[in-house]
Amino acid sequence: MSAPGVNFPSPIPPYCAPVPQNIFPLAGMGRALGHPSALKIIAGGKLRQLREACALTPKQVAGRLGFSIPKINKIEHGNLGCNPDDARAFLALYRVHEPRHVEQFLELLEQSQRPEYWKPWRTTVKDFFAPLLALEGAAQRIRIYEPFYVPGLLQTADYAAAVIRAEWPDRPEGEVQKTVELRMARQAQFAAQRELGDAPDLWMAVHEGVFAHSVEDREVLRAQIERVIERAERGEVAIQVAAPQMMVKAPLASNVTYLRFGLADLPDAVYVEQLASADFHQDPEQVEEYLVRLDRLATQIRTPDESVAWLKQQRDRL
Repeated sequence: MSAPGVNFPSPIPPYCAPVPQNIFPLAGMGRALGHPSALKIIAGGKLRQLREACALTPKQVAGRLGFSIPKINKIEHGNLGCNPDDARAFLALYRVHEPRHVEQFLELLEQSQRPEYWKPWRTTVKDFFAPLLALEGAAQRIRIYEPFYVPGLLQTADYAAAVIRAEWPDRPEGEVQKTVELRMARQAQFAAQRELGDAPDLWMAVHEGVFAHSVEDREVLRAQIERVIERAERGEVAIQVAAPQMMVKAPLASNVTYLRFGLADLPDAVYVEQLASADFHQDPEQVEEYLVRLDRLATQIRTPDESVAWLKQQRDRL
């Protein structure tokens, strides 16, 4: 029986590929559980798979369900949530009638609609930064190259405040503190995942100049270096420090973050940040290009053990 409000004008596809067993259960979502934006992408991807299995185009679906093509595209790419009524309409059109499958998908949607942990700081988050913030905790592995500052996931509160004031000297102090609070909340989120044994593996390559002059206050910088050493020795992060001459064979001009999800329904991604903007790529070719560069970089710079030894020397010089 059709879902309420669903109209099937002729012709309709005579055949849709059988729905795979266990296509929707949350048990297969890995670290994506607890990360609503990741679940939106997964849910949208599954709707796209079902549509393609029925040999339907977005235009045909739009005509049959009375939805706009942009709405369908946004839902399939995880940029727009799907409400339960729309979900039932999609599933009915795609010949998904098994109650168990319908309930599994609705449960997935319910999880995807939960508020993000960073919602209290939403007005502080730049639009270009939101995709990284929303998805980083769902990754199996995170690889970062940072040429200018200690990565935010390792920053002390004092270092973060100093960096923000240096980057945006006209920013009101209240906004500075909100941004610092958000960075600390990110770290707390990762710490909570670590307690559960479910945190992403972290690898960071940082230009050595960051540990010499990224902030003016030597005590703040010394405390920041101590934090990095501590986290590295705990095994929470693999840190590699790059000298300028080491970068010749593996040049990277800006901040790069690679996210490895390990899920068929959640493509790996690369976040490339510039001064006032960023690009978030999930195209496999672009992601692979950055991954190759990060792999090459790791072979050209100090090893993790050499990097910790260098950091201790640099700390003692300050």
